[in-house]
Amino acid sequence: MNNLFTRVTILSAILSFFLSLNSVYAEKITVGKIVKELSPLEATVIKVPDGRYLVNMGTDNNVKKGNLWTLYSTGEQVIEPITGNKLGALPVPLAICKVTRVEKHFSEISVKCFKESCKIKSGITAQRYREIKTMFQDVNGSSYRLYELIRGKLPSLDWQGYQSIENSSDAAQLPEGVVIVADKGKVIIWSGGEILSIYDEMTSVGGLSQPALTQSTLSVTEKKEGDLSQKAVTGQPGIMIPGLSTNLKIENYRAVASIGYRVNNLGIIEPDRAKTPYFIYLSNKTLYAQAVGAGESYQYAYKGFGNVFNMSLGPNGLIALNIYIQGEGMDSRILKFSTGGFTVLTKDIEYILEFLDMNGNGINESLVGQDFDTESFFGSRVFRLAVDDSGKITQHDSLATPKGFNLLGAIMADLDGNGINETAYYNPGRKLVIYEANQQKWESPSSFGSIKSMLIDDIVNDSNAPRGVPVWPQSALFSADNALFAVVPANQAGIWGMVGGSPKNGRIGLLCPNNGTYTFRLLTTKFQGPVQSIFTYNNELYIAVVEGNAFTGQGKTHILALPMNVLKKSIK
Repeated sequence: MNNLFTRVTILSAILSFFLSLNSVYAEKITVGKIVKELSPLEATVIKVPDGRYLVNMGTDNNVKKGNLWTLYSTGEQVIEPITGNKLGALPVPLAICKVTRVEKHFSEISVKCFKESCKIKSGITAQRYREIKTMFQDVNGSSYRLYELIRGKLPSLDWQGYQSIENSSDAAQLPEGVVIVADKGKVIIWSGGEILSIYDEMTSVGGLSQPALTQSTLSVTEKKEGDLSQKAVTGQPGIMIPGLSTNLKIENYRAVASIGYRVNNLGIIEPDRAKTPYFIYLSNKTLYAQAVGAGESYQYAYKGFGNVFNMSLGPNGLIALNIYIQGEGMDSRILKFSTGGFTVLTKDIEYILEFLDMNGNGINESLVGQDFDTESFFGSRVFRLAVDDSGKITQHDSLATPKGFNLLGAIMADLDGNGINETAYYNPGRKLVIYEANQQKWESPSSFGSIKSMLIDDIVNDSNAPRGVPVWPQSALFSADNALFAVVPANQAGIWGMVGGSPKNGRIGLLCPNNGTYTFRLLTTKFQGPVQSIFTYNNELYIAVVEGNAFTGQGKTHILALPMNVLKKSIK
């Protein structure tokens, strides 16, 4: 099932063509027609002598090219333990198949096993649209009611949730799944990469829309897309920042700058002890450096085939770029930024990399690497690394981490001041947990939303479905009253973040040591967009909030700053 969740395949050329078709070629939509199109059917598999496979249903049963079926073995009997009665067999899914040719009474199918190999015999059961991944993508959020009606009548599908997208060109495709795209009164149903039907949507099912992002009341002079524009705001308590609604009255909240698109990570570097700091930010495969309050800017574009999924800033202008190549593994690299631009110090690093602040001084001075694992992405071995001026990487001591440790967004520091570093990270349940000496000491009461989800292939077994790996933003540490605190992005968890999107709302929380345990205090500030990056610089806490479409990068990035003394007062 390789590439079941293949990361966003842009369909703009094909989709635009179909959306421009005259309505003569489209049927009026009813929920019943879509339900019939994607309704379950049960058929029997026939193996023909030349090694091909058929199902014993065709056009007479409304079977179409692109229909997806799940193949099941009979499985073991389920026995009631008290009475000993046989309750029936529990079917075991073996493979997914797609109809490639349709005849009147049978259809030919292509088969992909869930495991490396599976025995497909004549007579086993095939069920159409049973446990098939399904997305509903809604242009401009006008068809949410249609999504609710369809989902309620088709529980057999493996729904991945609803997403409001900005343009039809943002639509994603599942090669072995179903995508329903609603746009401008038309609904297109894709299955296995094939278009099953195009409908004209009736207004009776398109009346409910998702809430729009709150617009700012702050007057801002816009620059060209991508420019950073200075917008200092001082002496106005409670001012509305772009995308921000707050109940916490904080003086001198500053709107620092804005970027005309979404970024993946953002931070500040002072290169070569220069007086002018630079914003460093990652967007898609390009690193940008923009002098704060000046016109100088630099770029570094990664030209390889890998996915540059995040960056981490270290001391002395060092930058770690985490790059994953489908089917191969990690191919990370270390760069250095100076007043002359970006320099690649070393590449082809097989670790997941992160610069961490281990003492709360506001500098991510420690480079940590984690092994790549073919199944879970995060390996069990974690090391402290060092890089010299020539770019040579040396491996230092091994760091003890709990099972399932995730380096991205992790904290390794002595939070409670007992002389032993705690390890805080996001577990598979998307909760923030704290361990000390491999003993769990705390777990967040609720789950968090990652900033995005990256899809990785199983290198050993390419028939397995790609795995969604959450990418978490880094936290920022600061000291107050001889204690160490962490400012943590507290983005709202949601279904769409599991399959590659990002949360619609974000907040900030303070992780506070409290007599041998910890408390997590949410600030009442709410953002109409997820918190992408948090870091401290020059006695201020910087917050990057992104809005818009996570797949295309379209949207905006707002950079805010909060005086650290104000934050410290709030925890007393």
